[in-house]
Amino acid sequence: MMWRQHRYKLVCSLLLLLSGLLLAFYCGDAKQSYEFDWVDVLGEGTTLLVACGWLGLIVSSRPAGRVTEWLYYGSLLLVYSYFLDLLDEFIQYPEDVRLMSWLESLPAPVGMLILTYGLIGWHREQRAINRQLRGRELFLRNHELIDPLTQLYGSEYLLAVLQREVELHQSQRQPLSLLVLDIHNFADFNRRNGIAAGDHYLSQLSELLLSQLRHSDVVCRYSGDCFVAVLPDTAAAAAQIMAQHLQQQVVQLTDEENKPDLTMAVMQVSQDSASAALQAALQMLAASKQGTEFRLQPV
Repeated sequence: MMWRQHRYKLVCSLLLLLSGLLLAFYCGDAKQSYEFDWVDVLGEGTTLLVACGWLGLIVSSRPAGRVTEWLYYGSLLLVYSYFLDLLDEFIQYPEDVRLMSWLESLPAPVGMLILTYGLIGWHREQRAINRQLRGRELFLRNHELIDPLTQLYGSEYLLAVLQREVELHQSQRQPLSLLVLDIHNFADFNRRNGIAAGDHYLSQLSELLLSQLRHSDVVCRYSGDCFVAVLPDTAAAAAQIMAQHLQQQVVQLTDEENKPDLTMAVMQVSQDSASAALQAALQMLAASKQGTEFRLQPV
């Protein structure tokens, strides 16, 4: 579930709201029921629920990342401001206490600015994805090179793209790396959890790889339980950092006791052909599988 990647932020958010509630009761006194303005309560309560709904959509649909952080914390500031705004319908503050008024007013405009910045980043992501999809449609109109389950490129396309990048690497002297991820004993995972659960895991893993890698990278499903990413203009050190980031994200896709074992390896390409480079990367992956989970094999 996607929300597992955000559980620490959710805990911190609940603590922030709880601290606001305690501070409100510390600074003011509860109103009598006849003092409640139920029209204001309805309006401000609805606004708060909508902002909470935005937070829910973010944590349920977006993986962790820079754009997600902007969206989440911008929405959280709005929730905090609207929450305190709703509280003052039930709590009366002394005239000389301005702290709660500031806390109600200041987070909302700051949150709107942060949320807007995150929406701009989200818009850029979608434009890049749309460009990739349009290019994919043109290329694949007469070719069946897309895996129907994960919607990733298959092994044929991988070899074609990798050959092109190897030639560019040789002519322009730009670094090129491969990232390979393998699921251990995926058939056992399917037997334990069912084919539907296995397909769902593959789909989640594919979405995560696409969202966490760069738009210039090409992610392919090489075989049933093996994924390969071509990383243009990427040296070994940068590829290693990318692999470590993926390591932190992928382990959160399933429960701790139910997750399949995974191995990831990265390699800077020095071979003269796509097939030789891919073979070397798979050999490195096989060597890494002899070690522990997510053991990243250096070049």
